[in-house]
Amino acid sequence: MVEPIENLSALQNADLELTIDEILELLSIPTVRTTLAYLYDHPETTIDELASVVAGKTAIDDDRIATGRDYENAHIKLHHETLPRLDDYGLLAFDPDDGTVTDVDVPTAVYTTLGVTE
Repeated sequence: MVEPIENLSALQNADLELTIDEILELLSIPTVRTTLAYLYDHPETTIDELASVVAGKTAIDDDRIATGRDYENAHIKLHHETLPRLDDYGLLAFDPDDGTVTDVDVPTAVYTTLGVTE
């Protein structure tokens, strides 16, 4: 789903509220990249859907089939690290009580850098 970042020109030319260093720090985390890429087409989702996507991507990267343990690990990481961090940066709104992700506000330059735009 998400390939390695090769071109940073979209970030360098964009008017962003976050610094390029902050964005690159976020994008250095595979779970963040997978989450943001999924949000491009699914701006309102749940942690359960994201955990399935992250678990599947992790398994694909490791050339194996995803397991229930992969899903559990992804869910924990999303709940305690990834989604709160993206919420803190203002890229989305995460409600840990009901597990929803809404109000996605990812700059187009980030999506372009991830290679998910058309």
